[in-house]
Amino acid sequence: MRTLGVDLSARPRRTAASVIDWSGERAVVHPPILRCTDERLLELLTALRERDRAGVDCPFGWPVAFVEAMAAHAAPHPDWPGRDAEGDDDLRSLRYRRTDLLVARHAPRFPLSVSFDKLGSVAARWARLQARLARLGHPVDRTGAGRVAEVYPAAARHQWGLTLGTVDELTAAAPWLHLPDEARRMYAADRDAYDALVASLAARAISLALTARPTAEDAVLARTEGWIHIPEPGSLARLPLD
Repeated sequence: MRTLGVDLSARPRRTAASVIDWSGERAVVHPPILRCTDERLLELLTALRERDRAGVDCPFGWPVAFVEAMAAHAAPHPDWPGRDAEGDDDLRSLRYRRTDLLVARHAPRFPLSVSFDKLGSVAARWARLQARLARLGHPVDRTGAGRVAEVYPAAARHQWGLTLGTVDELTAAAPWLHLPDEARRMYAADRDAYDALVASLAARAISLALTARPTAEDAVLARTEGWIHIPEPGSLARLPLD
């Protein structure tokens, strides 16, 4: 099987992708694909086969409460949900998705807000890509039940005990990971490429059911807001086992 990791940015200049081929207990890492345009990403994502998986580092949606607030504000007679609340009581549900709040317990830092931060421009790019994938016959299930799922490399590294965030640390923890010299140099030199590599590893964890799935209750929101798949603690060593 093959996994694809994408570290998405609002612009191609900071967007990287990483492909890993898995065979038995061997995982061969291809050199990173840098400066990915929309067309290049669509090529990679539509080429996924039945058992392949992709992990994309980007919010797949916005908080439901935020979307409802924007719709209310845009109405002919503007309204605002929570208008009688003050401060964070009014804003927390607009700022964070359900999955953000859950992942924050297992991440070194709180996820950025897709509605109240620059991350929104990245999500907008993904929304456009998601629509184009659907038109090409490759719809994305935002819960991650299909071939493409949302991942968060910082949380994955935290779950795997990768505190330094370097290629040397990763290969020491995963000696079965084969990086040719040129690929190793490129991943070590480019942070976006490294995050894409971790996203590709997280995609493998998803394929092996080694990530936290939404409960039936959480899935209701996840179908709209998206769902971050974070690997189980210590699961890195289990990734080559098929």
